[in-house]
Amino acid sequence: MTAVNAMLVVIVLSLTAYALLAGADFGGGVWDLVARGRHADDQRALISASLGPVWEANHVWLIFVIVSVFSAFPTAFGPIATSLELPLALALVGIVLRGAAYVYRAYGGGAALPDRWWGRIFAGASVLTPFMLGVSGAALATGELGPHSSPTQPFKSTFALTAGVLAVVVTAFLAAVYLCYNAAQHQSTAHLVAIFRRKAMGAAVAAGVVALAMLPAFYHDAPTVAARFTDRSVPLAALSAVCGVGSLVVLWRKHYVLARATAALAVVGVLGGWTAAQYPDLMVGVYTAAQAAAAPQSVDAMLIAMVFGMAVILPSFYLLLRVFSRPVVEDH
Repeated sequence: MTAVNAMLVVIVLSLTAYALLAGADFGGGVWDLVARGRHADDQRALISASLGPVWEANHVWLIFVIVSVFSAFPTAFGPIATSLELPLALALVGIVLRGAAYVYRAYGGGAALPDRWWGRIFAGASVLTPFMLGVSGAALATGELGPHSSPTQPFKSTFALTAGVLAVVVTAFLAAVYLCYNAAQHQSTAHLVAIFRRKAMGAAVAAGVVALAMLPAFYHDAPTVAARFTDRSVPLAALSAVCGVGSLVVLWRKHYVLARATAALAVVGVLGGWTAAQYPDLMVGVYTAAQAAAAPQSVDAMLIAMVFGMAVILPSFYLLLRVFSRPVVEDH
């Protein structure tokens, strides 16, 4: 494996970690937004308790992606950032507003705005960011972006817009599955298990429907990547489909630990299928990875830095998740 391909692997692994961890956090905001009924406050309390220990730490994976692309593929970094300036800026706005709203609602005691308004900002931003990130990733595959493309160009593709919707639905699915497990760990939240179980199963079905509806637009708007998808990514798409159906089965049987594994593998299949089809392009029709790569010495140095960084981050992250894997929610 070349150093350039090794850096691509680092980027894909970081994206996957961000999708599985931060994605579930964003999905929690989706369920916060739509929580209704007499247990709505309990649902929001569980979501807040589950996010509390790790909600900001998960962004380290996004930082890994940005630093890796900037350092290893500097020629493409500028055009990517410029052509995606609007969706990426909106995604960043969502990240900032979501963090601020979460802190004010959890710890501010009604500072500046009533808690219900901070809750709405938190939930709305949790939908905005994954949608914009989904649009950004899909837009790179269309071949319609370039250094001089319009800021609104990413939104002109039906495929990109549908990918944004899929990203939101997938994060909601992950969050509901994780929350089933969290709710089952504490007596005071056991009554929420059935609620999040229904949400998880509904989101799994919705994700499958959106993915199928996206296929015609995919082949129309991103023909180059779609052709590679047919050649390379069918096994990964099959893995995603099988694990998605498997998640429905294990959720029905109330095996929530196994459901977390099948849900994660379903998302890995989606991301793996996309990255396999996108390779070797960073921006279809503009830059391949080899064309945009930095000098070999710089790529080698970046790989060494990433190895040392992972040696610090991975054990620390594992310890963080281990310590706070069972959030405590106060009895009502």
